[in-house]
Amino acid sequence: MKNPTLDLHGLRHHEVSNEVARFIEDYLGNDLFLDVIVGNSQHMLFEAAKTIQHYGLEYVTGLPEHPGRIRIIVYDDLH
Repeated sequence: MKNPTLDLHGLRHHEVSNEVARFIEDYLGNDLFLDVIVGNSQHMLFEAAKTIQHYGLEYVTGLPEHPGRIRIIVYDDLH
């Protein structure tokens, strides 16, 4: 099964936080991973990571098989 993915290409830096927040909220409570494509932009990476941290979620970057993306770990603590 493919992870839900948000592609930030084409967005302006000031739009990133709202888009990432909306994406996370769509999938909170589901036992899965989310992917956010940031490309080669360190600024996009920083803005997206800041929003992910605001939600208190774990995430990883620099995955060899998925360069240019952030993988967010979304899970439900009630299980």
